[in-house]
Amino acid sequence: MSTSSINSLLSSLGSNSTESLSQLLGQSSSTSSASTNSAATEAIQDAVNAILNSATNTSGTGIDVTSTVDAILEIDAAPEETLDDEVSADNAQVTSLQSLQSDITAFQTSLQSLTDFTGDFGGLSVSSSNNDAVNATATNGTEAGTHTVSVSHLATTSADYSTDFSSASAELPTGQFALTVGSNSAVVIPVDSADGTNTLTGLASYINENNLGVTASVITDNSGTRLALESQTSGEAGQIKLSNDSTSADYSGYFTSASAAIPQGSFQIQVGSHPAVTIPVSSANETYTLSGLVSYINQQNLGVTASVETNASGSRLLLVPQSSGAAGVVTISNDTTNGGNGMGFASVYNPSSPPAGNGMGFMQAVAGQDAALTVDGIPIDSGSNTVTGVIPGVTLTLSGLTTSGSGSDQTDNPVTLQISPNLTPIATDINNFVSAWNTLITAVNTGIQTNTSTGAAGTLQGDTSVDMVQEQLLAGLGTSMSGNNGVVNLQSIGIDMQDDGTLTVDSTTLNDALQNNFSAVQNLFQGTTSVGSTIQTSLTGLTNTATGALNVDMNGINNEVTDLNSQISDFQTQLQATQTQLTTEYSTINTTLEQLPQTLAQINSQLDALNPSKSS
Repeated sequence: MSTSSINSLLSSLGSNSTESLSQLLGQSSSTSSASTNSAATEAIQDAVNAILNSATNTSGTGIDVTSTVDAILEIDAAPEETLDDEVSADNAQVTSLQSLQSDITAFQTSLQSLTDFTGDFGGLSVSSSNNDAVNATATNGTEAGTHTVSVSHLATTSADYSTDFSSASAELPTGQFALTVGSNSAVVIPVDSADGTNTLTGLASYINENNLGVTASVITDNSGTRLALESQTSGEAGQIKLSNDSTSADYSGYFTSASAAIPQGSFQIQVGSHPAVTIPVSSANETYTLSGLVSYINQQNLGVTASVETNASGSRLLLVPQSSGAAGVVTISNDTTNGGNGMGFASVYNPSSPPAGNGMGFMQAVAGQDAALTVDGIPIDSGSNTVTGVIPGVTLTLSGLTTSGSGSDQTDNPVTLQISPNLTPIATDINNFVSAWNTLITAVNTGIQTNTSTGAAGTLQGDTSVDMVQEQLLAGLGTSMSGNNGVVNLQSIGIDMQDDGTLTVDSTTLNDALQNNFSAVQNLFQGTTSVGSTIQTSLTGLTNTATGALNVDMNGINNEVTDLNSQISDFQTQLQATQTQLTTEYSTINTTLEQLPQTLAQINSQLDALNPSKSS
């Protein structure tokens, strides 16, 4: 049966389609341009064969609608693959440009280390001929030169300490004392229970909390426990002065222990202007030990507090007045123990002139004195061993004397300080500059050249913005300046360019230039018309976010990608509509083919009825 016969048959069977068989099979003008696609052609041929087979038998076999539609769509989708390839290529180009831009920024940063006027070119090192006596540091910009320093006295920090007490919590003699630091006004320090300062611990806390310019601490060793005061300011400005100590206490001599028997007898205690009271030392009164005496005296309410103080020297009786000033002065007299003065109280020998104070017993440990030195022959007095302002930009640290002996026998071995440029970080900066350039130019070469192994073109090949960047940077590196004591270009300091554009550094030439022609090397990077300023100007333009060549290029490519993605989206929408249309059409054909054998059988039956002779 021919195709035209099938079309007539479909029409006579009531098909609503007015299209020809070739149109139903997708062979319209919209798909004929891709008819060379073998997979699609095969699927379409299968559909044709299914129709022809159905016309010659009664199997009722239809067609594979999905495979046929997919094959046709594969042909129609070919332009989308081209668009996808363009997007991938553009994205790869942008990625390469971004990486290249990062390399340019890194190179710019390395150059700034050399062009920065406050950078390493201004850094200085200071060498000392005697670091045990004097060392120094210099800030950037300090004038290089040589200086001599002599030190005859180091600054010291004032320190005082009290007499020993039995413990940090032992009760102290009541009263007060005055504390003066340097030229500051004297501050009265109370020693009493009302202010919580009747122990060493409480006294130290009180002094520290009031920020008096000293640091108080409690020190305990084999001798006992005492209060230590250290000035927070060195030199004469921090000198501690302790005066007007009205605290008073009296101590006995040392005995073996608090429970050991002591010589019997008696002694009298007088507190302030109160009458003297006799204190028995006897077994009958249970006062023949220090512990017994403490209990007895405290029960008498005499205006003193008795306690036993024990340290490395032994144990002794401590009498602390409960009142300050004259009312609290303790006088011991008429000691009959052990034939006289057996208790060993300090005031027994002069009862008419009892101790008037100094119960804290402060003593000077270190006097606060200023450092004495000469710098380049000029005498200097400093309250600290860290001396600034004498040599502009230089900080001196004094740690020892340069003099020995005294008077006419004194000798001096002055320290020589040599201030010079610190060359090590500068050499490092120059090598970092070369390394950053090599990374950058290697990236450029990789992007614009063809891979000799694979034959693949670089992702930036043909990109005019990259060509321009390469041209500008190479021109900057090749800049020369006139004069400058012979240091006219990078080659003058040992930096040479190779055939591939990378740089190498001759360390010997570089170090020689830095050591013997430092100012010219600095001017090569920091001068007005220098190599450094020329390259920096180019880099400033290239890294501009709005007008930089690579940024403009990336913006253009990104816009192109956006447009391509929009085209792909529109194309996919169109393909989806085509898929819907083709699925409907092929489903109609499939339904017709599946019903065709039954329809043909009905026709044949009708024809046989019209021709009885044939059926018989």
